[in-house]
Amino acid sequence: MSKLGFYGLRDLEQFKSVPSSGPASVNKFSMPSRPSMDSISSRSFANLKLTAEKLVKEQATVKTDLEIASSKLKKSMEHIHLLEDKLQVAFNENAKLKVKLKEDEKLWESLESKLTSTKTYCDQLMQTLQQLASQVQDAEKDKETFQEKLTVNTSAVDELKCQMNSLTLKLEDAVETIRSRDNELMELKAQINAREQIYRDEVCKFSCLIEEKDSTIKDLNDQVQTGKLDLDSLNTKLAECHLGLQKKDEELKSLTWTLENMDKENSDIQASNEQLSNKLQKVLEETKDLEHLLQLSVEKLVELDEQSLTLSKKLFELSSLYSWCLKLVQTEKDLTAKNAEQNYNQIQADFLHMKSEKDASELVNQQLHEKVTELQRAQESAMVQHAEELRLAEDRIRVLESEGAKLMLEKITSESLVAKLEENISILSSNALLSEKKVQELMQSLSALELESKDGADKLQLEIQNKVQRIRSLQKKVDESEQQIVLMKQQVSQLHSLIEEKEQLILRHKVGEEEQDNQIQQLKASLSAAESRLAETTKQYDVMLESKQLELSRHLKEISQKNDQAINEIWRKYEVEKLEILNQEKDKVDKLVGEMEANCEQKMAEYKEEAKQKIAQIQEEQNALVSHMGREYEMKELNLKANHTEELRRIQSQGKTDLKVKTKLLMNEYEAEIRALRSKHEDECKRLQVELDF
Repeated sequence: MSKLGFYGLRDLEQFKSVPSSGPASVNKFSMPSRPSMDSISSRSFANLKLTAEKLVKEQATVKTDLEIASSKLKKSMEHIHLLEDKLQVAFNENAKLKVKLKEDEKLWESLESKLTSTKTYCDQLMQTLQQLASQVQDAEKDKETFQEKLTVNTSAVDELKCQMNSLTLKLEDAVETIRSRDNELMELKAQINAREQIYRDEVCKFSCLIEEKDSTIKDLNDQVQTGKLDLDSLNTKLAECHLGLQKKDEELKSLTWTLENMDKENSDIQASNEQLSNKLQKVLEETKDLEHLLQLSVEKLVELDEQSLTLSKKLFELSSLYSWCLKLVQTEKDLTAKNAEQNYNQIQADFLHMKSEKDASELVNQQLHEKVTELQRAQESAMVQHAEELRLAEDRIRVLESEGAKLMLEKITSESLVAKLEENISILSSNALLSEKKVQELMQSLSALELESKDGADKLQLEIQNKVQRIRSLQKKVDESEQQIVLMKQQVSQLHSLIEEKEQLILRHKVGEEEQDNQIQQLKASLSAAESRLAETTKQYDVMLESKQLELSRHLKEISQKNDQAINEIWRKYEVEKLEILNQEKDKVDKLVGEMEANCEQKMAEYKEEAKQKIAQIQEEQNALVSHMGREYEMKELNLKANHTEELRRIQSQGKTDLKVKTKLLMNEYEAEIRALRSKHEDECKRLQVELDF
């Protein structure tokens, strides 16, 4: 009996080391009683075959649901790994106990009959653990599929990033075009300012000419005043002569001399009068020339007005073409924005669909996690109790080593412990049955998605065949494991190192999963940031386009209004100044002519009266002198008129040549500017056409 109890306890320790040894532990239990364990192994093989057939039937409906529950199974894998770690710890403790129990094998053989009942429960637990291992393998496959989906999602995110980069490049191109248009508008403004400066310079030149003419008129007025002074001096001289004639009436010689002097003075006065008349004629001609120049300047201003109108028309055409180009650009931007919005809506719909699927999977995962936590808690409590019981057993074994007299009492306590272990095993089996029921419920819930799993049925069949092959290989391994029981003791030390490596791999796997979760969160954050950036860039782009259009329209209106106002003001000022100058010159000329005529009439009347009184006697002598002087006067007058006409012609020819040169220069400048504007406009139209074609 004591020998049987010892072998039963050793089998219990081997059962505790199940996760490390696999199906070989079943054969390890069967060392004392080979026929009974063969029947148990045959039953386990039958159960495995049944489970394999169930898997073959159910995996056609499980694939899609397993894809949804991959995250849940990951967590269940983690819990299973934890359970395996705990079982390995128990195995290590059992290995320690094994050394101690070898010395007391004879004392514990009586417990073997009682522990045989626990083997059935252990076999059931082994079956459940094998099922869990198969599910873990399926979960690993599902994890691979989920990773493939993650790669697909990352590729989609990369495509989104590429689209975002293309949109940003298009936005930068649009901003560059807007900047180039702004620079062109600035150049047009500079050209308009240059033309206004040229116009102002011409106005300044005309004002300088008018000032020069005013200075010449002032000089003429000064000359007229000097003539008046000369006339006054002549009047004084005539008065003196008159006094001399009154005093010396008797002296004919003196009278003749005085008469000759008077004749000379009269001739000088007539010459001065003629000079004054010539000067007046010159002034009148110069006023006519000024009027002619004013008319020419008016014609130039009219031409400038026409050119400004043509320029305004061309600017209006340019603005219309620019607005048309802006409309085309806006349509292109709208089309691109619509395409981007459609792509974004599709992506967002896919994202929402994925999010809904993820939420559903998270809900199911939470439910499974709660269930697994409950199972884990139950298993942990059972394992804690089991560990405590093992520790108590170790203490009792030590007490048995020291005190052999108290074996009966310890047998009673060991029986109670075995009862507790049986209860714990029954609890674990009930928990395993509950987990199997929950798995079956999940399978039933997954069977509702059979329509979606038709496409992957062939792949699942291949996988099922692979699993059948694996089951066969496992059966072969079970046959081989009977031969490897002797080698298991030597591999215990190797298993310790493998356990440590497995723990490291588990830690790495956990770290990798945490990194994957962080990457998923980063991808979500980048998606949300990309969406916000898209919305912000579209809004900013629309606002920029609207502001640029408003600014362009406002600038064009302001430029046209300023040009019209400047032209109207210049024209009005020119007309006012022209009228004022003409009125002033007419008033001055009229005043001078009136004064000269009044003075001349007065003097002539006085001279006539004096001549009639004093020169009645010497009229005959004077007639010859007057005729001679008249001839000389006519000759001088003709010479002066000829010189004056030549000077007028020369001045007119010079003025005409100057005006022609200025008009040619202005026309050449305007034509060059118009050509430059046309070339720029054609280049812009070509560039816009090329952009529209692209």
